[in-house]
Amino acid sequence: MAKGNKKEGSGVINAYLVAYNAASFAGWALVLAKTAMYVANNGTDLDGLFAQVGCLLIYVQTGAALEVLHALIGVVRSSPLTVLLQVYSRLLLVWGTLYPFDYPEIRASYGFLLMVFAWSITECVRYSHYALGLLGIESSVLLYLRYTLFYVLYPAGVSGELLEMWAALPYAQAIRPAFKGFLILNMVNYPPVLYKLYTHMIRQRRKILGGDSKAKAGASVPASGTPAKKKL
Repeated sequence: MAKGNKKEGSGVINAYLVAYNAASFAGWALVLAKTAMYVANNGTDLDGLFAQVGCLLIYVQTGAALEVLHALIGVVRSSPLTVLLQVYSRLLLVWGTLYPFDYPEIRASYGFLLMVFAWSITECVRYSHYALGLLGIESSVLLYLRYTLFYVLYPAGVSGELLEMWAALPYAQAIRPAFKGFLILNMVNYPPVLYKLYTHMIRQRRKILGGDSKAKAGASVPASGTPAKKKL
């Protein structure tokens, strides 16, 4: 393919990724803002929290399924397996517990609140970091937050997710025992998956923030937000 066509194709992919990351940031920022406003106005009374943010949360998180496709077709330089592990558990939470079970133990619980805050803060930092990096704008603050907040937000998010699935078990049992077994299987699988993702982020942090000048030079857009260098 001609060099001009290659550049044009790369520009289209870059523009698409900027738009995707910017839209994702906007969605998660709205989830975070609405959640914070609800808590500020209602305190620990969480009965109306899902009505405030639930549908938006489901839509925004479902949009992240595109990231698996991005990795599979080589639009970005991410590991498809790592991306799948990150997205799968969240899709299970939103479509396997939050959507089907309209019960306060699930939709008005501290586990739900913890999960929403952990997810939205993580994604606001991640998507803004990616979008700005694709535009050639470096932010040392976002870079530091991207590779530091996970120490707290990953365990917090996982704790909220496990609490949600635990609360859903009796209702899953009422639908079908196999559904309950499926949720339990996923809960059992959380420790090794968390270990894989957590250690991956620790390695990335050491590589990017630990003095590797080459890594820092290309860290303005991490691998999962960088267009792949491929023939178009």
